[in-house]
Amino acid sequence: MANSFGIPQLVEYLTQMGLRLASIDHEQEIIELAFHGNHGQWRMIVGMQQHGEVRKLMLIAPHIGVITKKKRLQCFEALMAVNYRIAMGKFGVDLDDGEVRLEEAIPLANDSITFEQFQLAIGAIMQTVSMYHSLLPRIVYGNLSVQKKSSSLRKKMLNLKRLPNLM
Repeated sequence: MANSFGIPQLVEYLTQMGLRLASIDHEQEIIELAFHGNHGQWRMIVGMQQHGEVRKLMLIAPHIGVITKKKRLQCFEALMAVNYRIAMGKFGVDLDDGEVRLEEAIPLANDSITFEQFQLAIGAIMQTVSMYHSLLPRIVYGNLSVQKKSSSLRKKMLNLKRLPNLM
């Protein structure tokens, strides 16, 4: 099955959005973006994945944080609460090293995605990273409960009028 939609189209979309690409791997079908801004440094991996007839667009923001033994249960509770609330993406944890990542898999109907759909998906992931990047450190080193931290972040998100400058 020859796929017409792939890395060249994703590169075009990302360039059209004004995002700088850190690296492109055509063989693995992966694009890496690096962000430096008010919310520190973080990366996003955009890639294509094929399983039989199903082709998916993968959006992954790795190394958002690390869960250690300190307040581990509270961190897991907070991530579960966030996952329940966010519209797109899900936080996951590597139980071996504690790495926290945000990821989304989008099945591609008719083997493509429009620029507008892509822009909305990337924007949602970027906004989620910007909202929750400080959640775990605030739980580990702060005195507020998970419920209060989660509630304050939710209020902050509702007051957010536009996607913050992440570049």
